[in-house]
This record gives sequence, C-alpha cells and structure tokens, in this order.
Amino acid sequence: MGTAEETAFPYGRITEGLFYNRNETMTLSEALGLVQQQKDRNRRRKIFLVCGFQPLHLRTLLQAHLIQRSPNEASDIQTGLYGDLESTVTMAVASQAEAAAVVIEWSDLDPRLGLRSSGGWSLSVQADILHNCQERLARLLGGLEALAAKMPVALVPPTLPITLLGHTAGWQFSLNELELQKQMATFLTEAARINGVSVLNSSSLARVSPEPSRFDPLMELRTGFPYTIAHASAVASRVVKLLFPPNPLKGLITDLDETLWSGIVGEVGVPAVSWSLAEHAQIHGLYQQMLLHLSEMGVLIAVASKNELTVVEAALQREDMLVPGKLLFPVCANWGPKSGSIAEILRIWNIGADSVVFVDDSAMELEEVRTAFPAMTCLQFSKQPARMLEMLQQLRDLFGKPAVNREDALRQASIRANASVWAAGDSNRGEFLRSLQGRLTFDCRKDPSKKRLLELINKTNQFNLNGVRLSEGQWMQHLADPASIVVSVSYEDKFGALGVIGVVAAKVADRRLNVSTWVMSCRAFSRQIDLHTLDHLFRIREIDDVALAFRSTERNSPMREFIHSVGLTANQQGEWCLSRETFLRGHHELPHEVAAPRIEPVEAALEA
Repeated sequence: MGTAEETAFPYGRITEGLFYNRNETMTLSEALGLVQQQKDRNRRRKIFLVCGFQPLHLRTLLQAHLIQRSPNEASDIQTGLYGDLESTVTMAVASQAEAAAVVIEWSDLDPRLGLRSSGGWSLSVQADILHNCQERLARLLGGLEALAAKMPVALVPPTLPITLLGHTAGWQFSLNELELQKQMATFLTEAARINGVSVLNSSSLARVSPEPSRFDPLMELRTGFPYTIAHASAVASRVVKLLFPPNPLKGLITDLDETLWSGIVGEVGVPAVSWSLAEHAQIHGLYQQMLLHLSEMGVLIAVASKNELTVVEAALQREDMLVPGKLLFPVCANWGPKSGSIAEILRIWNIGADSVVFVDDSAMELEEVRTAFPAMTCLQFSKQPARMLEMLQQLRDLFGKPAVNREDALRQASIRANASVWAAGDSNRGEFLRSLQGRLTFDCRKDPSKKRLLELINKTNQFNLNGVRLSEGQWMQHLADPASIVVSVSYEDKFGALGVIGVVAAKVADRRLNVSTWVMSCRAFSRQIDLHTLDHLFRIREIDDVALAFRSTERNSPMREFIHSVGLTANQQGEWCLSRETFLRGHHELPHEVAAPRIEPVEAALEA
C-alpha cells in the first residue's frame, strides 16, 4: 500500500477578507518550474486526465498543482485520444492510475458545438445534436460507473459557453440551449450518485475564473486546446481539491456577545439579545443557522465567552435560538483570557488546535487566542453582510466533506459521554470498564463505499500507527488486493454508541499479519479497545505474529505508550512484533462483549 505525506492545509489562517487561496492560479512558467524541480522524485502519483481536447497546458498545470498539494511527490499524467472522450474513459478504466480527472466540454458531446467542426449548427440539425448529446451522456455515465469502481473520479462539467447554438438574441436563452442544460444537469445529478465520483461546483470555479476570461478561441483553432492559462490553472487546482481534499476541520469555538447574538447579554439582559431580521440582527441569525448546519454534519460546537456562566446558560435556554443551546458543548463562560477557556475546550474534545476554528468579533481577542494557539484558524465576525457571507463560505470550505456518516451524527453525544466516563471514574479501573457494559463489533468486509474508514485514517493523529495518510485511490488499491485485510471497530456502551472508532489495514504473509495502518479515535481512549483489537487480529486468521509498521510522530504518543505497554519488540527491519503466545499470556481477560465478526464470504470459507 502506497503512502502520501500529510501536507499543510492549503488555506491561510485569516481573520477577515475574501477567502482566497493565493495558489489558485499559476502562470505556465511557474508550473513548468515546479514540474522540472520534481522530475527526479521516486515517489510518483499516477493520474489519468480524461478529456476530448488536446490536454497541453492543462496537463502541465495539473502536475504543478498536484506538487503543491504533495511537495514530496511527482506526478505522471496519462492522457488519451484527441476528440474521443468515451474511448479515453475506457482507457482510464484499464489503466493502473490512482485517480482520474474527467473534464467535459460541449464539443465532446457533439463536435458541432465546438469551433473546429464544419458540420454546422443550423436549425435543421439542432434536433440531431440534442439526440446525439443525450445518447453520449448515457454512455458516458456507464463509463463513469466502471471508472469509479477502480479509482476516485473528479468530474468537471462544461466550463465554456454553448457559443453558437440558438436562434434568439444572445441575451435570451433558446429552447434548445435550455434542453442541453437540462440534459447536462440530469447527467451530473446521476453522476454524483455514483460512489467515488466528485462533481466540480461551477459556482465555486466562477469565483476564481470568471466566465469571460476562460475561452481562448485562437488556441482552440490552432491547437485544439480551448482554455486560457488562468482558466486551465483554476480547473487544475479544483480537480486536485476534488481528488485529494484537505481533511475537514473538527470543531468550532464561538464567542457570544455581538457574535452569536446582537447585544451584550450581561448589560441588556437575556430577553434583549437578538438575532432576527425584525430587530436588524439577521446577520447573527444566519450565523446561528450555519452553526446548526455544521452541528448536524458532526462538527463540534463550543462556547468561549467573557460572561457570567449563569447568565449565559439562561440565554442559551431561549427556545427561539436557531441553534439550540443543547448543541453547544462545552460552554466556558468566565472572566479569564479566552485562550484559557479554549485550552479547556480542547482538553475536553481531545483534539488539536489545528483542527479548530475560533470565531469572535473582537480583533484583540482573536490575536490573544492566535498567539496562544498559532495553528488555530481565527475568523473575525463582521456585521457587514458581504464579509459575513464570505465567512459563511469559509466555514463551508473548512468543514465540508463528501459525505456525512452515521458517526458524524454521534460525535457530539460521544464527546459528552466520554466526559461522563471520566467523571464516573473508579479506582478499580477493570471493574469500572466492565460496568460500562461495552459491546464491540469487528467488521472485516472490504467495502469501498464505507468512506468513514478512510476519513478516520486521514484525520486521526494520537492513536495512529505511523502518521501515514492515504489517498482514496491508494485505499481502493489496498481493498482490491487479495492478500489484504481491513478491520473496522465499532463500540457502544451504557453511555451511548460511538460508531466506528477504529481501523486496521494489513496483509497476511507466512502466518504473519503485517499491519501498515492502525488508528483509533480519541473518543475511545482508555477503554481497552486497543487490546480487544489485538486480540481480534490474532483470532481472525491462523497467524503466529503481528508486525506493526510503527513510526513515532510528534502527536502519536498514545500509540507509542500502547506499543511499549503490551510488550512489542522491534526487529532489525524496524517492525514492532508481538507473538500470539506473548499476547494471550498477558491479556486473557478483557472487559467488553464482542459481537460475532462480520467477514467477507471468502474469509468465512477460509475460517470454516
């Protein structure tokens, strides 16, 4: 299984102004320089660029943006046949690429919609053009399904206008133009339903590449490449975000006065703070709606406020709050520095500052927090509508994820439950753990649609075997390997369900299990789930040893402590090994109930 270095989050740590990645657009000379610097790298990503036009500068710019995303890797970009998008999709399916970018333009559906065809677009042939486009879109959808079964796919819908079709004046849509748009919208909707396909948001692209600056008709006629350099760079940048997205952040800490609501609650009183349009405070209402939306996505929301706690608690109990107060946890209200409250919130959440956004209307408070937590993203709340909408878009980008899993809905409840676990701690730890009535489920099915597993691998830091991050393509290749195994770990107890909280990826060779990936959510710490997982690994197959590819990182001290506590020893190859005999001799009584494992049919046959 390949590796991918964890890279810095591509967005800047900003407090106000347009949320804009300064690396979004790149000149051709800048791109060529980056590609040249990385040409001798041994670690290379294989990407298939599927397009019907000549790839030319788009290929170079895609390589450059991939290097920006993963500076320690170079990229090999494979392309297909000019003017034949469907056959190029078929070539991509048969390739060994890690990921694919499918870039469609209208001329791919019918050459008469481009400048290089002499077939014409007169009224007499427009019905035939519509019919031809519909048939090609249907075949293309089937090709995308086959491609996405092997690798992640970034799908870019047409970014150039339908230049010449239509009998109306340019400011009025013709019926046939709208029919084409309808066909494309239906196609994109069905494509987005395919597991593994990510569709580019055209509105997002328009923020960095306005429509009038996209098309280069001279290059189109001379070379078959239709884009300006700036537009090609913007498309390439967004493709990289689709294929290798940054990990979504985990939590948001918000101020209250003049942020969550208008007014200072300690001065005007609980009934007088407002967030409604009628009281000219709709900006705060929009912010509350965003917090509710983020909470439903599984984002942790907490409060850090300079206030009396009793007053804050009364205000958060107001029934007209658009984000119910019960969704905010923990609530830290005191007169100390905000950084102190935030430190306490991070302790309770058990996550790092680099996974959190802090929102406050005060530039001074933001600076105090940023000084204490340089890795935290600090955003300044503004009552100016334009800036407020920019910040809401920032929050969408920072926390957005391709899919919302069951575990996302459980996250806040599990954080509260975890706090209850520690509050109810017992001096006899073993007896206390048994009293939790915990139940573990180990699932060994290799299902590419279970996005939670890769998400957990790529965002977990503390109980992480080696800090290696995997792309979706690398994960799919591991799942397709007959020698590989995957184990997901789910947990629930009397405090509630935590969902999937652990993942192990390994390969079996000569009665040894070589574990390359093992992560566990911080929400499940100190419940001996790690010991249960090792016990399960020894039982699922006839193996004598487990070898862990452990590597110490700045943040995985809990994994390091566990490695030493169970008696693993390092061999000359740097693997940390544990025999079945040693483990079972030291850990034969474990506290939780284990459900019957869910395994692949072929594995069930082997077990029998």
